[in-house]
This record gives sequence, structure tokens and C-alpha cells, in this order.
Amino acid sequence: MFDWLLTGGTVFDGTGQPGFEADVGLRGDRIQTIGQLADARTRRRIDARGLAICPGFIDVHSHSEFSLLRGDDLQPRLSQGITTDLMAPDGFAYTPLSPDRLAEMAAYLAVFNGVPERDWQWSDTSEYLAMFEGKVGINLVPQVGFNAVRAEAVGWDPRPATPSEIRQMRDLTRQVMEQGASGIQAGLDYFPSGHSSTEELVAVARVVAEYGGIYTSHVRGIRGDVAFGVREALQVARQAHLPVHISHLFGSDQLYEELVAARNEGIDVTFDAYPYMAASSHLAFCIPQWVDQGPPDRVIDLLADPVVQSKVASDIERFFGAYVSRPRDAFFSSLPDGPYKYLEGRPLIDAIGPVGKNLAETVCRLLVECRMQVLMVYRWNDEEKLRRAMTHRLGMVGSDGLYRGSYPHPRGFGAHARVLSHLVRDKGWLDFPDAIRRMTGMPAARYGLADRGIVRSGAFADLAVFDPERVQDRATFEDPRANAVGMEYVFVNGRAAFMEGGLGDTAAGRVLRRRSTKD
Repeated sequence: MFDWLLTGGTVFDGTGQPGFEADVGLRGDRIQTIGQLADARTRRRIDARGLAICPGFIDVHSHSEFSLLRGDDLQPRLSQGITTDLMAPDGFAYTPLSPDRLAEMAAYLAVFNGVPERDWQWSDTSEYLAMFEGKVGINLVPQVGFNAVRAEAVGWDPRPATPSEIRQMRDLTRQVMEQGASGIQAGLDYFPSGHSSTEELVAVARVVAEYGGIYTSHVRGIRGDVAFGVREALQVARQAHLPVHISHLFGSDQLYEELVAARNEGIDVTFDAYPYMAASSHLAFCIPQWVDQGPPDRVIDLLADPVVQSKVASDIERFFGAYVSRPRDAFFSSLPDGPYKYLEGRPLIDAIGPVGKNLAETVCRLLVECRMQVLMVYRWNDEEKLRRAMTHRLGMVGSDGLYRGSYPHPRGFGAHARVLSHLVRDKGWLDFPDAIRRMTGMPAARYGLADRGIVRSGAFADLAVFDPERVQDRATFEDPRANAVGMEYVFVNGRAAFMEGGLGDTAAGRVLRRRSTKD
């Protein structure tokens, strides 16, 4: 007796192999049987003729934790077939932190995630993860957030850590790995992570290696010399003897050749990217690092000083000259309630005049008066760069989804569906089975998610059932919160989390703690 029986569909198992017609029987939280099962007894039956059946998609980079906990943006995830998100993207984390450090970090990360609700209470990583158990609609994979680890051990000071502070960072990393983290995430263009030395990164990565984990990095230089940052990430992997994954990497042919050379050397390296020609981050990304060191109150005080504003003006001009194709290609994604809320969705140049007399004064005034809570989208126009990233053999898909404001980057609402609609159907850059693999079996293997990301007997029943000709992203820069279409059913741990165009079981998700393989 099955709980669910999917009949007549085409199964893409997540390995990249061609699809095959089969029936899939689910019982409890597992796939019980795959085969010719049309006459089997079942409680519920789905006619899947003309539909694809594949593993649920795994998003290796999404800023979704607070959004999922609030229940705000579950449907955008499930309507794409996403069944699992990784936690602590860019090293952004809320544990392990003492109360004062937690308050500072919550303020720093509010622009990306919002602020914690008053009834959310936790004192350590175990209690933080417990808030998600049985309360969210998709699975979540714990990660060590290096930003929190360094903030707790060193604070925000722009200096290398002392030997005793490095020992504390290693101890904190070990604590989170013991709670089932699959690895550590670092965001080295953000602070206080950005103050770290390579030696510190190697030291904490060696702890992660003891548990069979992975080092993931938003590398230094995303807004500058990205090649330097990639080489540093490879150095960490080489010296700490663990796999490395590079977040949201859009590189040159030469840079990808360096990754392949490192792979041939024996360094286990991969990366992710999203199918859009646009980035998104906070407005503070454009100010020089000697100002953007944290905590937020210090940065705000500095930017309020006219002398500092004068000093940073050329840096701000240089950033926008290099980072966007045209001035109108940088626009506001999210602003707090108040006098500047009307700017959401509009280009930054619309604020010059009403807010400040020039670009630098406008940026500084917005950051000060909005308490750093300004999120931006930065568009660029280089389709060849996009094609390289999305088709490279070492690449998988990470949406880098952000869910703040009225005009978030559409990638959080459409990236995985867009891979199938735009990259497979429209462009022909990927074939269908390989695109499925990059969103299922490949990330599952990368992050040690046993019995996930694959359709086989005994695997967990995280499944997406959809029309391959109709699946389509609908989120655009003008209407970024539009949900994808074409998904018929999404199962999370054997429970129908999405069905008939709407939400089903909204508490089917689990925290997927990795089993320790500590030496």
C-alpha cells in the first residue's frame, strides 16, 4: 500500500541520465518503489502522463531563513520545485553569538533578512535550529557562518586574529559542526569576515575537514579582483585538505581554466551561479572598506561626517563606473519605511537631487538616514559571461535569493524555473537531464545530503512533478515577486507541500543535519 502513486511520468533521476517512463510509489517519507505499478494499491494517485518527475531542487545559496520562518515566501520556493535551501549564505549567521554580538549582527544583517521576531528565542545553535524543525515547508541544511564566528571571537576590529582568538574560532566552528553542519560558509566582502587573514580561514577550515565538511566562500574581490579571491579559496582548500565551493561566480575563461587546473591538481572545487545578468547587495557595497568595517553604528557615524563623505566620493564614483553598465542600471530593491520608501524599484540616479546634490552625498545620506537598510540591484549586460557561468562543467545553480522589499532581485522567485525555461528551452545551452542534475544530484553530493537529490528506491521523497514544456519563471525586474508556473506537485519528505497551484503541507521541511564523519 502506497501513500502516493505517481503513474506514467518521465523520471529524471538526478544523475544526468536520460529520462525513462516509470511509476513512482511513495510510502512515509521515502520512495518505496520505481517500476510498473499502475495496478498497485495506493491511498492517493496522480496521473503523471506528460509530466517530468525529478528530485526536488536544492538551492545552495539563498538568504531565505527568516523569510521561511515567517512563512512569507514559501510559495515562491515551492512553485519552482525547490525542496531544500542551505543556511548561512555568505557566512551570515546568528549563532554562535553572545547577546551583545547578536544584537550587532542582527542589525548588520537586517538589510538582507529583516530583524528577528520578538518571539524567536535562542541561546545557541541547537535552539536556533530547533525553531525550524517541523515549522517550515522545505528542508534546511545547517552551515557554520564564519561572519558570526569571527564576530564572537575577534569583534569588528580591522586586524588579524591573535593565536588565542584563532583557537576560539576553531572551538566555535567545532560547536556548530557538532550540531550537524555540512561545512562552513564565508563572505569575505562583508564584515567582520573581511578582516580575516588567509591563515585564519585555513585554521577554521581544518576543523571542518575533521568532520568531512566543505569550505564555501563568497570570495574576496567580487567587487574588484575576483581572481585573487578565487586563488585564496583554492589555497584554503589546498592547505586544509577539504573540498571548496565558490559562491555566485561569474568569471572569465582564464579564471575557469584555473579552477579546472586546480581540479586536475586534486583540489575538489565547484561553484554556483544564477541565470540573470544582475547582482544584488546592500548599498554599502559601494563605500571603501576602511569605512565599511562595522558595526553598523560606527559606519553610520563615519558617513555622517562631511569630511568622510568628501574622502569617499571618488571611491563611490569609481565603484558605480566599474560595476554597472550605465547609471540607470543600479536601482533600489528595498528601503525602510519612511521618506525614501517611494524610491523602491527606481534607479539610483532618481535620488540625486531629491536626496543629495551628487552621487556621493546621496549615497551617504541614504545610508545614514536609513540606518544602512538599503538594498540594491546592479544590472550588467554580458550574455557570454552568463553562458560561461551557467554551462561550465564545475557549475551548479544557486539563486542568491533575497526577499526584502517590493522590488527584490527576481532570482529568488524564478532562478531554478528559469534554468529549465530560458537556458534549456529558449537558449539550448543545457540539455534537460544535465540541467536537472545541476540542481539536484550535484548539490546533494556536494553537501553530503545522503539519499537526497536522486530518484531511487529508498531515497527520501523530495520530488518535483511538472510539465517540462510549461514550466516557466514569471518574475521580472518590473514584477519580481511573480511566482513560477508549470509545477504540478512538490513533495517534501513524502508530504505534498505544493499541489494544484497552491501550498499544501507547509510544515513538511526538516533540518538536515549531516552525520559526523569526524576522524
